[in-house]
Order: sequence, then C-alpha cells, then structure tokens
Amino acid sequence: MKMAHPNIVKWLGTNLVGHSGPVDVNNICGPDKIIALYFSANWCPPCRNFTPQLVAIYKHLKENTKQQLEVVLVSSDQDDQAFQDYYRDMPWLALPYQDSKRKLRLSRRFRVASIPSLVLLDSRSGRVITRTATEKVVSDPEGLEFPWRPRSLDDVLSTASLVDNTGQVKPYDNIRDGYKGLYFSAHWCPPCKAFTPQLVSAYEKIRKRGEKFEIIFISSDRSEDSFSSYHATMPWLAVSWEQDELRRQLASLNEVQGIPTLVILGPDSQSITTDARALVGEDPDVQGFPWVQQSVEILEERHMARLQESPCLLLFTDGESAELQFARDVLLPVAEEYLLENQQEGGMQLAFYVAGEDEMSDNVRDFACLEDVVPLVAILDLAEGVKYILEHDVEVSTATVHNFLTRYTKDKLESQPLSKCNAEEATGDS
Repeated sequence: MKMAHPNIVKWLGTNLVGHSGPVDVNNICGPDKIIALYFSANWCPPCRNFTPQLVAIYKHLKENTKQQLEVVLVSSDQDDQAFQDYYRDMPWLALPYQDSKRKLRLSRRFRVASIPSLVLLDSRSGRVITRTATEKVVSDPEGLEFPWRPRSLDDVLSTASLVDNTGQVKPYDNIRDGYKGLYFSAHWCPPCKAFTPQLVSAYEKIRKRGEKFEIIFISSDRSEDSFSSYHATMPWLAVSWEQDELRRQLASLNEVQGIPTLVILGPDSQSITTDARALVGEDPDVQGFPWVQQSVEILEERHMARLQESPCLLLFTDGESAELQFARDVLLPVAEEYLLENQQEGGMQLAFYVAGEDEMSDNVRDFACLEDVVPLVAILDLAEGVKYILEHDVEVSTATVHNFLTRYTKDKLESQPLSKCNAEEATGDS
C-alpha cells in the first residue's frame, strides 16, 4: 500500500466514505494518483449539471490512462439524507458528511468561493495542481491535457498580442524583464472606471521615477468598441481584443474573482501581490511600490478581509515604534519558517500581524473579546468563531510563539469561542 503524504492525511483524515464502507486514505495515493476534491451539493443546479461530466471523464481516465483520477466529494448539502441521495450515483469516495469542521477548513484552505469547484492535488507531494479544474473538465472532456498543470504566467504572456492605446502591436519581450501590472477591468464596471484614473496617476509616478514598469489591461468588456474606447483612456498596453481565450487563461491563473483587480508581477513574472488595487489607494505617492508582501505586517484596515477569511496570528503591543519593531522581530523568524514550509501547498495560509494601539486594533480586540493587555499573542479564526490565546504567564519571545504555533498546527491547543465574551457582556456577567 502506498502511504499518503502527511498533508493529504491532515486535510482528509485517515478514512473516507465509500459505497461499501470506510476506505483508507492511503488507497487513493500513489505515484500516478491525482486526487480531486469535488466541492458540490445536491441543492445546487450547476453542480447537478456538472456531475455527469465529471463522472464521464473520471471513467474515461480510469480506463484509458496510467495517471489515475481519484475524486473525493466534499458535500455542502444541508442534511445527511440530501448527501446520501446525491452521493448514491457517484462512482467515487466522499468526505464523511458529519465532519463539518474538516469541510469548512478544506473550503477555506483552497479558497472555494462557489460550487461546483474541483481542486486537484498531487497525492505524492500533497501540493495543489490547480484550483480551476471544473472549467478544464468542460473544455477538455477527453482529458487530453490531464492533469491540467497550469502554464506559467510568463509562458502565457509570451503568447499575448499586446497593443498600445493606438492599436500598435508591442512585443512582450520589451517589458519581460521589468515589473508588470495585470489590470483586470471593464468599461461597464463603475468601480473600475473610478479606479482607473487613480491607477493612471500611480503609473505615471512610478514611471517618472525610472522604474521598469508596464501595465497590461485585460478586458472583460462586452464589445470591441467598449474595449477600444476604454483602453484609449489608459497610457499602457492591453491584450488584444481577439485573444479572448488568453484573457480567460490569465484571469484563471491569477484566480480573479471580481473586477477591478490589479496583480503585480516581478521581473521573473512571479506574483508579488494580487491586492494592488487596495495598495494603490492607500499609497497614492507609490512609495511602497512594488508592494512586496511582508512575512509580518502591521495590522491595518485593508487586512480585515484576510482576518475574516483565514486564521491569523497577532501580537498585540503598544503603539510605540520601538515596541512595534520588537514585536515584528519576535514574529519574523516564526512567520518565515512557517511560510517557507507551507508555500508549496498552494492553499490559504496563516497570516502574521503586529497590532498596536489604534482604532483597528481596538476593534479586533473588542470583536474577539481579548483582554486590553500587552503583549498579547492570539490566533484568531473569525470564520470558525474561535480564538487561541498564548498563556499569560508565558514570556513572549520567538521561542514561545514558535511553540504556540506548533501546538496550533498540530491541533494541540484548546480553542475558546469568540462569542463567549460577547454573550457575557450582553447579559452583564463578568
């Protein structure tokens, strides 16, 4: 029997549901095994439409290829009977329906924003191959390019027909070795039209400083006339209107969920940040360009969305610059080690923040019912409604924070509900 990668066991558990009883997770692992996590539900019409397509390619790959696809249903059904009714005709395995906590963690780890969603994992390495396999099943029903390992951004961009705002074609090689911004936008989108003038101003300031930086407009417009008139307001390049499939590929590779989105790529065409829209707004003088994400950041309003969607480790301290720097120095080795160990997994990772004495930090303390003491180390999981607090009698240091994080990652910490303190306050209890 092939042994499952530790990540696979951590994410799926040791046993899955089969039609004839429990199945050891090791049975779906091996050098030629690709694991597909199928996020779906009986109540979802697009899921019910997609499932027969997935069944067809699943059977085709089983019969005709060496590289085997093993599917695991991760159900979003509202009760066990609905799950059983839906799973009955599926020829694969499922995550135990009762394991709601694991289902939530999988959805968040792999950033599942809607269903149906199909995430492919390499069973040997435990790494994500692609989070957009749903569209691949539809576009490649014979599985000719299975397992659909994504092309690199540089490879895709090198095939792009880039035009300036007068329609002149410009070679990608002219901008390949500089910083690049991928601007996903459209003329019909009011937030896009509001953001574009801000981006023009930022672009001109960056270029004036002598930075090698070019933006590529990737349009979601509904007609070529709209595309052309909108591009005319921009001093940068665009993927030509005719290359609609390439634009879709770029959106998929960058996991664009909505517009406007601005992605910054380095000279190596690796993503630096996918949140450059917010950063442009917060840094009008573009002093922080290219906005390389830090392993440890000072907590700000723009981080609130991240706090709400994934667990975060925070070290609360006072607002003095020396104390903020000390707190960052404590967290930095822990964060860098954690991110290095988890960077290949391809899913949502823990974020690390230093929180000072400001309104944002106070709001987080109030929401999570954290004591107004410093230093204070906490892991907050707002989506699951729980928190983990480093013991108050433990000195805050790199070693103690490292131990705290290790216990968290190994499920050795006892969680506290976020709502407990709020409920006590509401009833006047102390």
